[in-house]
Amino acid sequence: MTIGSVVAAVAVVAVPMLAAQEAAPPRADTLDLPGAVALARQANPRLAAAGALVEAAAARIRPAGALPDPTLQLGLMNYMLPSLSARRDPLSMNQVTLMQMLPVNGSLGLRRGVARADSARVAFGRDATVLDVERDVRARYWELYHVDRQLDVMERTVTVLRDLADISTTMYTVGGGGASQADVLRAQTAITRMRQEILDMGLQRVAAAAALNAALGRPAETPVALPAAAHAGHGASSIVLTQPDLPPLESLLSQADSGSPAIAAARAMSQGAATNERLVRRMIVPDLSLGVAYGQRVGDNDMVSAMVGVSLPIYAASRQYRMRDEARAMRAASDADVRTMRLAVRALLTTAHAEAVTARQQVASYTGTLLPQAEAGVTAALAAYRVGRADFPAVLDAQMALLEFEHDLHRYEAMYGTAVADIDRLAGRPFHGPSHESGRRSP
Repeated sequence: MTIGSVVAAVAVVAVPMLAAQEAAPPRADTLDLPGAVALARQANPRLAAAGALVEAAAARIRPAGALPDPTLQLGLMNYMLPSLSARRDPLSMNQVTLMQMLPVNGSLGLRRGVARADSARVAFGRDATVLDVERDVRARYWELYHVDRQLDVMERTVTVLRDLADISTTMYTVGGGGASQADVLRAQTAITRMRQEILDMGLQRVAAAAALNAALGRPAETPVALPAAAHAGHGASSIVLTQPDLPPLESLLSQADSGSPAIAAARAMSQGAATNERLVRRMIVPDLSLGVAYGQRVGDNDMVSAMVGVSLPIYAASRQYRMRDEARAMRAASDADVRTMRLAVRALLTTAHAEAVTARQQVASYTGTLLPQAEAGVTAALAAYRVGRADFPAVLDAQMALLEFEHDLHRYEAMYGTAVADIDRLAGRPFHGPSHESGRRSP
């Protein structure tokens, strides 16, 4: 065999393999909730922007309290016209003047205090952004969880409907149990409709996965898969019921009042406004200017001069007093913003707590009563249909009722997870996953 034939043979084998590898879709990582939050903390661009704003605000503190730049002047003094000669008059000189303005009203320290308050406000805003991102990731994760569980239930329901179709077909073929051709058609129609709903739910999954990827700070088309749910029958226990009970509402409200970054940012803004009001009130006090000048004379002794100056607030009625009015109004507005933010947080927290409590009760009701009863109803209806004591629509209705209950269960699970995420954001509690969770993506 020649070298050319060997190369050709290798190419014949390798090209299809490479094409298959390129055509294969990228593998989706299995992403748990702690891993998703950890990934967002590292990659979400909102957090990078918030961190940069904190650095910028901190960098403004020292300049705010620094002295104004001195003024350096160069002058040619008392040169005689038209010759412009420095030798014709003893007062002619080359002069260098240095002036420095010195605020003596304490405004520098107050300006630095305003900058510190603003820096604190930006830092609390960064903390609020972290909680917002965590809440967004958790809400999107639970939304995708809801869609995945619905798809899982639908796929299992299709399997059950196929079994029902086989049963009705067999009973119709042997002529037993009163089965009719209409029963077979009903079963086939139910399978077709379920397949259509699965297609629609698949579209919802694409949207939910894209929203989660956006919250994680990565391209929307990145494949993502959630851990598979373990099913111990239709009435399997929910993961919601394994979570610890929520703290009392009053405890959460107290925690939010002291720990919410949004409220803390509003308080920092109010503190800055109060400091700025004190600063503006000091502006009526004149600023002091000190200067020194050195004069070089041709053919005579050099000269040194010292200067002292003060600013004259002769336009205080139209300037400083109006600035006082503005600062007073801004402080009042900031104080009102603090009260507004506290009321808003309390209202949202009360609603989120009620949603979480209701969702948890609903999950307990579905897993403990409704789903077992619905599953028993399906079993009883199928047994009665086999012996001719029930018609096929009754069996189909029982199965569809079970499907609806399972959909509602997963909807309340997602509602609970989202409500807890809202509670943590409003109360200022960062997300902490279970101790056994590594927080990393697993293959």
